[in-house]
Amino acid sequence: MILEPDSRGSAPVSAQTESPVPPAEMPEMPFETRLLNAVLFGRGGLRVIWRVVLFLCGMILFAALAEIGLMLIPGFRALPLSNVSAPHAMSAELLMRSEFVSFVGMIGGFVAVMLVCHQSPREYFWADRRWPRRMVGGMAAGFLALSALLAAMHGLHLANISRGGNAAAGGMIEQGMLWGCGFLMVALFEEGTFRCFLLRSLEMGLGGPGKGQRSWWLATGISSLIFGGIHWTNHGESAVGVCSAAAIGFIFCWVIRWTGSVWWAVGFHAAWDWAQTFFYGTPDSGILPQTHWLTTTTAGLPFWTGGATGPEGSVLILPLLVLVLLGAFLIFARGRAAAS
Repeated sequence: MILEPDSRGSAPVSAQTESPVPPAEMPEMPFETRLLNAVLFGRGGLRVIWRVVLFLCGMILFAALAEIGLMLIPGFRALPLSNVSAPHAMSAELLMRSEFVSFVGMIGGFVAVMLVCHQSPREYFWADRRWPRRMVGGMAAGFLALSALLAAMHGLHLANISRGGNAAAGGMIEQGMLWGCGFLMVALFEEGTFRCFLLRSLEMGLGGPGKGQRSWWLATGISSLIFGGIHWTNHGESAVGVCSAAAIGFIFCWVIRWTGSVWWAVGFHAAWDWAQTFFYGTPDSGILPQTHWLTTTTAGLPFWTGGATGPEGSVLILPLLVLVLLGAFLIFARGRAAAS
C-alpha cells in the first residue's frame, strides 16, 4: 500500500479508497400495514368512502353539539322540531333552527376531513377574494331566474301572482330577513356538502385534478344525481322536480369549475329558495311557507304548473336552466378566456 501526503502536508493518507458500506436493508412492511394502506388510501390520498365516513362522523358530532347548545337557550328550547298543525308547512323560525344545526354539522365534517387529510379550505372551493361580489351576483341571478319562470307561467295563464301575504305588516321585514338567513344556511350546507366536499372528493378519488376530463365529468354526474335524488324525500316532490334539482346541481358544478369557488352557487341557491318561499309564496320542493309577502296560485296540469312541488316541478324550468347555463358560460368561461 502506497502512502501519500495530503494537500495540506499533514499525515499521509491511503491512495486506495475503501469501498462504501452498503446501506442497511429496510425491513419489509408488515402485511397488516400494507393491507390497511391498500384499503384506506388510493392515488388521491384517503379513499372517497372513508372521506365520506369521516365527514359524516364530524357532521353528526358537531350537529349534536349544536342541538344541545340550542336546547340550553330558552327561546329555541320552546321551538318545536316540526309543525304539528301543518306538518308540511315551514316557518322561518323553524327553518333557522333546523338549518343552523345542519350548517354547524357541515363545518364539523370539514374540520374532521381537513385535520386528518391535512387539507385547507382552498382545496374545497371556499377560498375566493371576490366572494362577496360572486355571492351577490349569484343572488341577483337566482332571483331573476325564478321571477322569469313565474312571469312565463303568468303569461301562459298558469299562475296568478297577487299581493296580500299572510304575514303581519309590521313583521314582514323581520320575516323576510329570517327567511333570508335561513335559506343562506340552506345554501351553505347543501353547496358545501354536495359541491365542495362530495364533488372534490369524487374528483380526487376518480383520478385527481389535472388528470384529464374523465374524473371531473364522473364527479359532476355522480354528485348531481345524488343531489337530485335526495329531493325525493321531500313531501310533494315530483319527477320533474328531482330532474331540475339534478340539473341545477350540474350547472353549479360547472360554475365552480369556471370560477374556482362555490360562492356564486351559494348566492343563486339562497336567492332562488327565498324568492319561491317568501317573496312569491310558492311551494319549495313540496314545502309550503307559513308566511310570505306575495301569494301565487296556479291553475292547470301539474306538468306545466309544478303542482304541489312548486315552480321547480314545472317542465318550463328546463329551458330556463339551459339559459342559466348559457349565461353563466358567457359571463365566466368565455369572459375569462377573452381576458386571458
